[in-house]
Amino acid sequence: MNKKLILIISFLSFVFSGCATSSSVKKGDYYKSYFNTHPTSILVLPARNTTTAADAAEHFRYSITQPLAERGYYVYPVHLVDAFFKSENIVENELIRNIPISKLKEVFNADAIVYIDINAWDTGYNVISSNVDVGLSYAIVNTATEKEIWRSNAYAYSARVIDTSSIVSIIVSAVTVAVNTGTDYTKLSLVANQHGLSTLPVGKYHPNYKSDLEEVLVIPDSGEYKNGLLYVDEYFVYGENSEEDVPLVVRMRANGYFAFNVMSLGGNVFKHNGYTKYYYLEKVGEKTYLKNKFFLYDDYRPFLFVEGKKLYVERESDGKIPFIKDGSKYYFNIEEVVEVKSN
Repeated sequence: MNKKLILIISFLSFVFSGCATSSSVKKGDYYKSYFNTHPTSILVLPARNTTTAADAAEHFRYSITQPLAERGYYVYPVHLVDAFFKSENIVENELIRNIPISKLKEVFNADAIVYIDINAWDTGYNVISSNVDVGLSYAIVNTATEKEIWRSNAYAYSARVIDTSSIVSIIVSAVTVAVNTGTDYTKLSLVANQHGLSTLPVGKYHPNYKSDLEEVLVIPDSGEYKNGLLYVDEYFVYGENSEEDVPLVVRMRANGYFAFNVMSLGGNVFKHNGYTKYYYLEKVGEKTYLKNKFFLYDDYRPFLFVEGKKLYVERESDGKIPFIKDGSKYYFNIEEVVEVKSN
C-alpha cells in the first residue's frame, strides 16, 4: 500500500471515527490580538508567488477585494494602489512587500496590511478529469504596532470531469482537457479567498460588527497535552519530507470550484499543503523573526490550542522550536499554559 493511500485512509478514519479531540474557543479569545486593534481599512499588497504559475499573484490579489469588503472593511482599490507604485517606479512585487510598514502607513494611512503567499498552484490530469489545486496563506499586520494580528490558510481546487456518455464525448473531452484544464482562474481565486477569509472577524461596516466576539470556534487539536509536554504525530514534524498531492486528493467528483475549510477539517495532513519550508523569515519593521508555519503566534510566541488551552512552547534564541524524539513519539517542551474559556 503506497503512502498516498495510507494517508487517505488515515484521513477518512479521522473524519468518520469521531474520536478526534477539539478545543472550543470564543472568537474573541482566539483572535485576541485582532480584536484589541480591530482595523477598519485594509491595504492588500502584491502576493509572494513561490509557484511556477506566473499569473497566480494577480488572480488572487484582484479577487480578494470582494470578500474583504463583504466582511465589513474598506479595502484600498487595487488598481489605484498599483498606479501609485508604478508612479514611484516600484513594480516588483517583492520590492513592494519589503517597503517598511511605517512608510506604507504614512502613504496610505491604512489600519492594516494583508500579506499573501501562494504556496501551491498545481495542475493535474488523468483519463477522466483535470484539476487545479491551490494553497495559500494570509497574514494581517497592524500598521500602528507593526505586529501580526491574524493568520490563515486556504486550500481550493477546480475540478472538470470528462463526459463519458459516449466514445466521441470521451475523445473530445480528453483532447480538451489535454489542452486546457477549463479552469476560470479568477473564479478559483475568489473561492479560495472567500474560504481563506471566512474566519476573519467582521469589520466596522458589517452588521455583526463586534458581536462575533462571542462566536464559538471548534478547533481540532493539533497535538496532545500529557505530563506537562505537547505531543504531536510524526507528520507534524516531518511533513515537509512527504510533500505529495495528498492534501487535495479527497475531491468532489463533479465540475466546479471547491475549497476545504481548514479549521473544521483539522488533522496535520492539511497543514503541509504547498509548503516547502518548515521555517520562514518574516520582517516586521526593522526586526526579522524566524517563524514556524504550523504554530499560532501571540506577539511572536509560538503556541497550539489543545484541550481548550494555549500551550506556549519553548524556542531557541534564533527562533527555532526544538522537538524531542522519544522512541516513536515526538514532543515539545512547554513554556506556559493558558486556559481559554469557551463560554
